[in-house]
Amino acid sequence: MFRNFPIRTKLIIALLGPLLLLAVLALVGIRQNQAESDRAERSTAFARLAAGLAPLIHQLQAERSLSISYIDSDRQRWGPELAAQRQVVDRAAATYRAAAQRLGAGDELLATKIEYGLSELGRLAEQRTTIDNAAIVAGELAVEPGIELHEEEGEEELEEATEEGHGPLVTPGAALEQYTDTVSDLLDINGEIAPRSNDELLLKGVAASVALSRAKDFTDAQRSLLQNVYAADHFEGAEHAKLSALVAAEVIYTAQFDANATEAQHEFREETVAGPEVERVEELVDRALERGGATATKLGVDPQRWFDAMSVKLDRMRTVEERLSADVIAASTAVKQGADRRAWLYSLLLAAALVLAVALALITARSLIRPLRRLETAAEETATQRLPGVVQRLQDGEQVDLAAESAPPIEVRSRDEIGHLAEAFNSVHRVAVRVAGREAALRRSVGDMFLNLARRSQSLIERQLEVIDELEGSDSEAEVRAGLGELDHLATRMRRNAENLIILSGSEPTRRWRGPIDLTEVVEASVGEVKEHTRVELLPLDQVQLAGHAAADVMHLLSELIENAVTFSAPGTKALVAGQPLPAGYLLEIEDQGLGMTDEQLVKVNERLARPPDVDFALAKMLGFFVVTQLASKHGIKVQLRHSWYGGITALVLLPRQLLANQAVPATSGDGDGVAERIADPELEWAGSRVPMVHVPLGGRSSR
Repeated sequence: MFRNFPIRTKLIIALLGPLLLLAVLALVGIRQNQAESDRAERSTAFARLAAGLAPLIHQLQAERSLSISYIDSDRQRWGPELAAQRQVVDRAAATYRAAAQRLGAGDELLATKIEYGLSELGRLAEQRTTIDNAAIVAGELAVEPGIELHEEEGEEELEEATEEGHGPLVTPGAALEQYTDTVSDLLDINGEIAPRSNDELLLKGVAASVALSRAKDFTDAQRSLLQNVYAADHFEGAEHAKLSALVAAEVIYTAQFDANATEAQHEFREETVAGPEVERVEELVDRALERGGATATKLGVDPQRWFDAMSVKLDRMRTVEERLSADVIAASTAVKQGADRRAWLYSLLLAAALVLAVALALITARSLIRPLRRLETAAEETATQRLPGVVQRLQDGEQVDLAAESAPPIEVRSRDEIGHLAEAFNSVHRVAVRVAGREAALRRSVGDMFLNLARRSQSLIERQLEVIDELEGSDSEAEVRAGLGELDHLATRMRRNAENLIILSGSEPTRRWRGPIDLTEVVEASVGEVKEHTRVELLPLDQVQLAGHAAADVMHLLSELIENAVTFSAPGTKALVAGQPLPAGYLLEIEDQGLGMTDEQLVKVNERLARPPDVDFALAKMLGFFVVTQLASKHGIKVQLRHSWYGGITALVLLPRQLLANQAVPATSGDGDGVAERIADPELEWAGSRVPMVHVPLGGRSSR
């Protein structure tokens, strides 16, 4: 049933499966990209949350520094500044808390860390109360550095820490230490945010931001610690060790920043965190580390100058931190935009692929249907009009230009299978026209052949009747004998005409001999069958006998060639017949003194007779040569025409050894051998032109 469908329907059905598969794959791709877009959107929100943490930590660090200064002055100074800073911290904390609570849902571990970090942030009120009211104990204001590298904690440890917290805040020192713990716990949230995206650039950006924030936190802790040290003008207790730990932690997290930051971010930090103030800070830290071995050593550094220089460094680190936060947001936004673009691209590609596939199917169907319809129309026109018309005109005897009629009825516009089909149809059309022309020409040729033979026989019969009438009225015995001889000659010629018809029909003539016959007798008999036999001069031949089964055919072949030689020679000239033995057989030469032929004509005739043609339109005009061709090919006789030394044509007839009964093999040298070699030679030169020499029956001029 499917095979009867139109081509357009078949193409659409054939494309339906791939189109459905393409649609499914495209939908899966769209779904994946939409999911990636959703993940990227959430990652962007996480990145904004991570970026929003930096201002809060910066403000917490500033509050911690002011709190240390406030307690160090025995609550006599920095009170208004600390109160204002606490308001700034409260606003930043409220903003961050709202964003963190909104994003915490959906991820258990992240939600746990956010909950824990916010709970620690919620202890600000308790910290501030302790800082404002608790008794100040000497030596407890040094902030613990918290220098562990904050590797990911297990969920059980995190839950335990969430439940227990960092202990009660009963002293100002514990309250100040809580600032460091809160900052560290909040930075742990950013550390958990980074793996939420599979984008490498975003991961590294968040990791670099967290590392810089931790380094900045330890830098701020150095500021608070050394401010107390410079205020006392010496180290007390474990302050020197704590400073060394803080510096080491800053170096470690700076190295982590360098490992995750891009080249541009690294260069920006190098250019930003630089200058005289930063160099002054590094110089003071190095001096403090060198001189802090003995607690009694006086440092001699103005605490305010130290605080101002370190504040410049922290502000510049804050600038780098803001740049990193912006880079994280930009990277996350780029990931989301890329996912959105891919989703839209998949959608557009799906729609375009569907439309294109259907359009291509229709265009392809049209490109197939239109030439097929042209082919169908041309085939019908050729079958019903053109070819029958050509045949009818040929049958009516009209002159038809077969080359024009063989022109391709279909214009081939492509090289595909349909184009090949059109070319094949054009070839069939050309062959059909050519065959029709040949058939019509053959019918005319057969008619002309019958007419030719009929006229030959008619002329011979009329001559016979004339001779009979003359004999009836003759009283002379000599005249009667002459008349009877002429009647015998006429009958012999009529028999040759009849045998021509038998040969052309493909049948065997009935005339044959059982035993060998002298070649001289055969040649003489063939001369006797020629009309003007008196103009033929037979030179002496060798004593050679010819096989009886081939004698009649050789006689007929020679009579046709001798007839040509006499017919196309001047009336006063003679045709010579000679022979000589060769290693390959016996060579007979029939030479005339006629007009001859040009090289081109000789080449054309020899080529034609080298490949015996079927009966065609030239049959009536070359009847004698066609008979020669058939007889020679039957017995393996080689016949060839060449130019004669007398200006005419020499017909060479080489009788093979298998037709000879008693020929002795001659010497393999001499002129005769040269003739045999020339007959066997595929090419000879005549008058500067190449003439193919034929190894099959020869023709060159029409035989009556």
